[in-house]
Amino acid sequence: MRYITRSLFILGAFLCFPTLSLALDLPDSLILKTDFRIWEINPQQLDLLSDYQKTDFGGLEVAINREDAPLTSELISNESIKGLDSMKIRHYLETVVAPEVYRAKEDVTIDMNQEGKVIFEGTGLYGRQLDLEAATKMMEYALKHDLKYVHLPLLREDPVVTVLSDKLKEFGIKELISGGETDFSYSPYNRISNINTGLSKFSGHIVKPGEEFVFGNVLGPVDASTGFLRELVIKGDKTVPEFGGGLCQVSTTAYRAVLAAGYPVTARRNHSYAVSYYKPLGLDATVYPPEVEMKFINDTPHYMLIQSFTVGNKAYYNFYGQKTNRTVHMIGPYYGGWFAPPAERVEYSPNLKPGETQVVGHAVPGVNVTWYRYVTYDDEMVQDEVTGEKENKSFIETIYSKYQARPNFYIVGEEAPADASSNGT
Repeated sequence: MRYITRSLFILGAFLCFPTLSLALDLPDSLILKTDFRIWEINPQQLDLLSDYQKTDFGGLEVAINREDAPLTSELISNESIKGLDSMKIRHYLETVVAPEVYRAKEDVTIDMNQEGKVIFEGTGLYGRQLDLEAATKMMEYALKHDLKYVHLPLLREDPVVTVLSDKLKEFGIKELISGGETDFSYSPYNRISNINTGLSKFSGHIVKPGEEFVFGNVLGPVDASTGFLRELVIKGDKTVPEFGGGLCQVSTTAYRAVLAAGYPVTARRNHSYAVSYYKPLGLDATVYPPEVEMKFINDTPHYMLIQSFTVGNKAYYNFYGQKTNRTVHMIGPYYGGWFAPPAERVEYSPNLKPGETQVVGHAVPGVNVTWYRYVTYDDEMVQDEVTGEKENKSFIETIYSKYQARPNFYIVGEEAPADASSNGT
């Protein structure tokens, strides 16, 4: 009797608390994402399955761990199969994803000196960690139902913002509104220097209520006299050295803070081809003032203060002021229209020594990327002052980026053969 009771308890416990899916065919692709990082994984290559015993018990399909199988051997017949193991999913998230998500909060003190320069002590970065319990359930559900994306849930802790300046207090600067970040790992020295110089032009800048922010106007001249070095920039179908190469890292980081704050974007252009520094794709903003700009409007009744800086190989923007009653959700990325790189391209130039080769472009595939910015408000409905009708304030904005496919592109220092074209291979 005790033996049977123990067996029924095992079966009942499993039926009440299922932790696996039997005979599961794992998908070969799953995207785990946050607004600042994406993990593209192949679940078939991960250790997410365990061996279980499947059987029929009174018309019910159940599963028994191997260690409990002897207790049920006289009651039911067993079939060994593999099933999705929630503890292994949790272990993967805990050891691979969670460490890359985690960041401790750092408080910030903001003051203004007699010359009107804003001074920051501390980074003001919000703390974050993976909500491991919720993320495990979401990933398990996605694998069972062949979903392609999981937007990982995070636990956020805002920094303590201490404002000392009376003028900044009058402006209503009191809390962190939003932040943006990008990773510029493996950048060369000149590019890193330009990123730091560019960020320094924006830190302490104040955007008035209703004002349109224009990136180039705040940045100012870009040349040797303003501290910039020559570095590669995308110009047409070539990548060539110019003063300020790398400034798109600065504009892209700012753009992500703008999106997170819910500000209306009035000008933004994606890069002509996909650049590894701006992952996840589709949330970049290239600039080449004054022809190509990044602009947005502070559509709130409050002033906004910018802090921009680097920590290690990451660039950051923080926006301070007063929070609104809106919440921003970034949905995506959705990929489509992949294009293979075209054939290798070679041009000949008398400006290089014979036999000398200059690389002016690397092969990259083309792709179309779509994001959606969903902005919701606590007070969903607003009344039109003229008609008196109530309208929903929430909206969904489509962010579409088309990246061209590019070939390996070389310039060779010798005269072209008589029958060679400028696009020969």
